[in-house]
Amino acid sequence: MTNGSRLASRPLDPALRAYLDSLVPPPGTPVPQTDAEILIARRTALETARAVRTTIPGLPNGVETADIRIDDDLRGRLYQPGRDGPHPLLVYFHGGGWAAGSLETHDPFCRLLSAAADVLILSVDYRLAPEHPFPAGLEDAVTAARFVLREADHLGGDRMRLAIGGDSAGGNLAAAALNRLATAGLGSGFRAQMLLYPVTDLPDAGHPSYEENARGYGLEADLMRWFWRIYAPGVSGADFDAAPLRHPNLPPLPPTLITTAQYDVLRDEAVVYAHKLQAAGVTVTHLHAPDMHHDFAVGGGTVARFPQCVATLRDIAGWLKAALG
Repeated sequence: MTNGSRLASRPLDPALRAYLDSLVPPPGTPVPQTDAEILIARRTALETARAVRTTIPGLPNGVETADIRIDDDLRGRLYQPGRDGPHPLLVYFHGGGWAAGSLETHDPFCRLLSAAADVLILSVDYRLAPEHPFPAGLEDAVTAARFVLREADHLGGDRMRLAIGGDSAGGNLAAAALNRLATAGLGSGFRAQMLLYPVTDLPDAGHPSYEENARGYGLEADLMRWFWRIYAPGVSGADFDAAPLRHPNLPPLPPTLITTAQYDVLRDEAVVYAHKLQAAGVTVTHLHAPDMHHDFAVGGGTVARFPQCVATLRDIAGWLKAALG
């Protein structure tokens, strides 16, 4: 785990390359064309990536779950690492381009992280695009964060040890929600922010990783552009609720973990956001994987699949435990 800005690079891990190649459809497979077809394909791909795994190292474990009603139209899943408490509590937002992903696709990661960090996790089932475009998902994220601030004790959590986080598009929601809350004077309720392979900027911002990793590494540049188009149609590039990196004056924020992967279109915007946070006086820990791809440590298809996935999850858990005391 490093705090530096220089990124180490190695060739893509051969085992990961073989896994990614196994996901390529056979020649002649129809290519989704319409928005509806692409949406079905993406949602199916994330669900299938998790469902086809017959075993995941470290699971099952002793973590128990309970369905939670956050408000009338918003639910979540609470992961409980043990009966003795209160525990630190992390409110978590899953990835999937704001349009795919679910409580189920990220269930293995949440179970593993809950046990490894000895932390309660409230995974939030926020509304997805295109049925519910921006700012619906962000509004749900703010609602869930406020719920945790208000109800931590009743959930078995320690209100003095709260964190907010997410992966990919969920990292975007976590960052934007905390920026909103901190601007309103409520940010001090969270002691840590955990942004895993986050979206922080628009795809036309010129970050080199969009060109370097445009194809062949899972999350492709054109797919990320499509996610943005259905999530935030017509949203201005200056809207920092959609793109946290565009925030003109970041509010006071807690210590933050940002993870990146070398072969990820989102790599550079996450690095720039880490620099922006540091310039604003935030303590930032940057954890970089030099030979892996987007969301490798979190996604249902790769969580705990390769040694790097196991090691990175351990490092994330170690940071979270230290940040929450």
